[in-house]
Amino acid sequence: MLFSKKAPEPQRQTFVIAGITVNVYSQPKATKPGAPVAVMFLLHGRNGSALKMGEFVNGIFDEIHAHRKKHGGEAQDLYIATFDQRNHGKRMVDKKANQGWFDDPEQNNDRHAIDMYAIQTGTAQDVSYLIDFLPSYLFPNEERAISQFLCVGKSLGGHATWIVLRNEPRIKVAVPIIACPDYLALMSRRAKSHKLPVGPPYFPKALLDLIHRADPAAAPYTASDASNPFLGKKILVLSGQDDKKVPWTTAAKDFVENLNVGPHGVKEVIVEPGVGHDFSPAMVKECARFVWQHALAA
Repeated sequence: MLFSKKAPEPQRQTFVIAGITVNVYSQPKATKPGAPVAVMFLLHGRNGSALKMGEFVNGIFDEIHAHRKKHGGEAQDLYIATFDQRNHGKRMVDKKANQGWFDDPEQNNDRHAIDMYAIQTGTAQDVSYLIDFLPSYLFPNEERAISQFLCVGKSLGGHATWIVLRNEPRIKVAVPIIACPDYLALMSRRAKSHKLPVGPPYFPKALLDLIHRADPAAAPYTASDASNPFLGKKILVLSGQDDKKVPWTTAAKDFVENLNVGPHGVKEVIVEPGVGHDFSPAMVKECARFVWQHALAA
């Protein structure tokens, strides 16, 4: 196990919302019964699943439990929701569509750039969809009030988290982990390493048009006016200094350093030395600290 248990075992409720299985975890008696509830979506990576995020759920709850014991007060309750990204876990339809580019024809997926963008964009849409419907399943008689929704994601789930930050105004606090906000910066590098063009058939014009229109990097993210969808948002960026799959320097650094969240927003960046493409225990600790500070105790 990555984490030693410090807190009571979280309870899990499972809902099927129009075919999407959603697991919702909570800590028993963490707060007073009437305390507001913050719901965090925790998104898994490529070839992962909702259930494989269980250890990270436990790790985050352990850290939040430690903050509650240390600080006390009237902090909000935390629920953590996980679900399978499209074409993953129980939603798997075509395993090869989750593969990348390979020299081996049996493994190679020529549509890698299309499939990966389709998945992360779809997952971001699923988050917005679940924000609409999850409250009715969790609290059908208005037993508790949901105060806010958060989004945390690793790898492919982190890419989706950046899209959520751009498109979903109800998400104010988010933590993209080992993730990329600039799809073409990431995929152009991958294509070059396989001697593939950033053009048809690997990058059809329709896909490039979509990316140039809808990607986080296509938004006016440096602007100081309402055209910038990131203004006022509170974002913790976690990356590994030795990440080869989603390198900090080529996939995220320029965007993040120039990202303007405005005077009421928060931007923190931690690039962990000696860590590759991994959601490390130190990152779990920092994620929980940021959520505590900017969502639960705020």
